[in-house]
Amino acid sequence: MLDAGPRSDPPDRQDLAVLLSEVSLARDRLGIARQGARAADQLQLRRDLLHALEAYASALAGRGAPLPYRLRDEIELYRGLGLRG
Repeated sequence: MLDAGPRSDPPDRQDLAVLLSEVSLARDRLGIARQGARAADQLQLRRDLLHALEAYASALAGRGAPLPYRLRDEIELYRGLGLRG
């Protein structure tokens, strides 16, 4: 007999949700830091955001999912900013 317990998302979806949550947190941290943090701190937060964005993009690619244009553009933006830091 099948278990009638609550259904959960497949592990792949949960992994993507965790990675997307990390992206959101990194964006929030950077947004807060822009209101007064030192430039060096902001640089590290930009790098953290880039790392989170790239991890999410890699997970999408690994599942054969398309990379949204906004995500692609945001990655390129932060790669460019990181080179100047």
